[in-house]
Order: sequence, then C-alpha cells, then structure tokens
Amino acid sequence: MPGSVQSEMLSRRERQIMDVLFAMGRATGQEIQQRLPGEPNYSSVRTILRVLERKGHVQHVEEGLKYVYLPVVEREVAKKSAGVDVL
Repeated sequence: MPGSVQSEMLSRRERQIMDVLFAMGRATGQEIQQRLPGEPNYSSVRTILRVLERKGHVQHVEEGLKYVYLPVVEREVAKKSAGVDVL
C-alpha cells in the first residue's frame, strides 16, 4: 500500500515523538521538545512534526497562537510503522 500510514517507516526521533504524544494524548511542539532525549532544538521538532503530519500519524489544531498536536493513528499502527516494538 504505497503512501499509506503502515507503509512509511518511522525514524528513531519520529518514534520518540509518537511515544510522547501517546503518553500525553496531546501536546504543543514545546511540550514535546522538553520530553525528548538529547535536547533537540525546537525547529527540528517542528520539522519532524510536519513530516509526521504528512505521513498521516499526527494532526494539529490551532489553540490561540499555538499548534497542539494529537496522534491520529492507533498505537498498534505506529508500532508496525516503526518496524520494532518500541511503544
């Protein structure tokens, strides 16, 4: 299924972001950044969130001036896309 959520593998950092979103349910880019290992910069986190949106794993809603991100796939789908048991 080219282009489907299940066919696109997730990188290590994408999996970490999905872990944060599954744990929190919803979060801003800054909240996600604060919970990631390795102290990534905010710009990198936002870029990866846009990639995850394009892949169909997350969506955002605007709340005032902030984007709040939510997972839109089930944890099991994310596991399969990761290719390993990480979630």
